[in-house]
Amino acid sequence: VCGVVAGENYRFGYRASGDASELVRLCEEYGIGAYIISSVMDKKQDSGKRDSKDRGQVSSTRVRQALAAGDMRYVSELLGRAHRLILRVRARDVPSERRISVPRSSLLNLPPGNGIYKACLLLVGDHEPSIPCSLVVDTSNIHVEAEDLRLCNSDWS
Repeated sequence: VCGVVAGENYRFGYRASGDASELVRLCEEYGIGAYIISSVMDKKQDSGKRDSKDRGQVSSTRVRQALAAGDMRYVSELLGRAHRLILRVRARDVPSERRISVPRSSLLNLPPGNGIYKACLLLVGDHEPSIPCSLVVDTSNIHVEAEDLRLCNSDWS
């Protein structure tokens, strides 16, 4: 480990007694770089309130809540980029040239709430072209539907 990155309001240790300045002190003591990052505020919620939590500090909790609500535009604003849903797909999960169905256990990150999402892009591998698709999220499965999944040129291994 050559460095630690933490937010300005980071807390650690017993009863969260350590703060960012304590982290910097400890890192200096052990010869490790410490980089403290300023909080990122949610522009949608920033209305002049004094407390950073009331003002809408961007946090993983806020992103998870927006995902659960299926508010993908807000998720993108919070992340500063489009959300990427990452799935582990095997050949048996691709029963047709138009649909991929995988159990939720194949997810490698948090999906949006149950529903249908139309404006999506499917990317398989690092160098494949992206394919327009729609995404259906239900309580047990994730379904990706596209005009022609053969365009992915993947063996789905």
